[in-house]
Amino acid sequence: MLDIDATVIVTFVLVWVLVWILTKVFFRPLRKVMDEREDKLQTDLGLAQAALDESARRLHEVEVGLRSSRQEAEDIRAECELEALKEKSKLVAEAGAAAKAEIESARAAFEAEVTRLKEELRAKAGPLAEKIERKLLSRS
Repeated sequence: MLDIDATVIVTFVLVWVLVWILTKVFFRPLRKVMDEREDKLQTDLGLAQAALDESARRLHEVEVGLRSSRQEAEDIRAECELEALKEKSKLVAEAGAAAKAEIESARAAFEAEVTRLKEELRAKAGPLAEKIERKLLSRS
């Protein structure tokens, strides 16, 4: 059988004293540091998740704002195109009216010139006819 002597009891007591000292000096501070580290990690993870959620929310706001801005820009562009087309048709109409006025002015000047030349030709036709008549009559 086993003999239990004083060395077993001394060893047993020394082991328990060593466990007690190690618990007080090493294991409790280590557990405390590990628990603090775990708490800090959990806090940091929570803060990181909150930051991710906030950045996703802000990204969504930016995308919504960008869509809205694009639509506003498209509306402004369409409005400018419509305004430009109106201005173009107005300018074309004005140019057409100016061209018609110039054509009418040129036509009136041409008709006046034709009338003046007809009158001049009539004035010269009478004496010329008499001259031709005299020449023809003097030959006969």
